[in-house]
Amino acid sequence: MSSNEIVVGVDESEAGRAALVWAMEEAVLRGATVTAVNVWSHEPLSDFAFTTTDAVREASEKLLDDAVAAAREKVTTAVGVQHVSVSGSPTTRLLEAAENAALLVVGSHRGGLVREVMLGSCSAACVRHATVPVVVIPPPNRVHRRHVETEQPIVPTY
Repeated sequence: MSSNEIVVGVDESEAGRAALVWAMEEAVLRGATVTAVNVWSHEPLSDFAFTTTDAVREASEKLLDDAVAAAREKVTTAVGVQHVSVSGSPTTRLLEAAENAALLVVGSHRGGLVREVMLGSCSAACVRHATVPVVVIPPPNRVHRRHVETEQPIVPTY
């Protein structure tokens, strides 16, 4: 049985911040709480400016504090939000955090096919592997594309 918790992945992207706002609004409707998760990693050989693990963790915690404060300006109804800053693989950590949740919310990112093939898509992996329902929130400024309607139905061929 799922808890009354909504887990949301939060990062520095517009989609991540929009996902947090959506999760908080949904929590108000459900009478749920929100767990805002930011996943970070420290790669001493590749991180710019030779940052320390403590500095990366502190930046993650500040990102969460700032994102939640900004979301509270948009969602004025009180909702409990727990901040979780954790190191590791974003997909793995989000799936672990949402294991017993009612819902997992993630943002989708722009980046094109090359980025997705090279780096993978966290949101797509969450959709494929989650044991709870997943909501994927697009970036707020995504260009809407018109879908071309065909006169004839598309029938799969075997």
